[in-house]
Amino acid sequence: MAIRFYGKDGSENGSCPSVSVDEADGSFLFVGWPVNDPALISEIETYSHIDPGEQAFRVPRELRKAIWEACGGHDPVF
Repeated sequence: MAIRFYGKDGSENGSCPSVSVDEADGSFLFVGWPVNDPALISEIETYSHIDPGEQAFRVPRELRKAIWEACGGHDPVF
């Protein structure tokens, strides 16, 4: 599997949220913080069921540009 890295936010030790795309199928690979707050999960599930094996997570706003570029956008102004 080959992935294309688009960006990360945070620490110098490499342990931080990131955005990549799997070159084989175009799917997104996000590293972020798991959402464990039952109230927030309940709110998410009002519009999107979370199946067993799936998990909601947060990605910091500083990665908006990387996400935009991973979607094929160029030079966003955020």
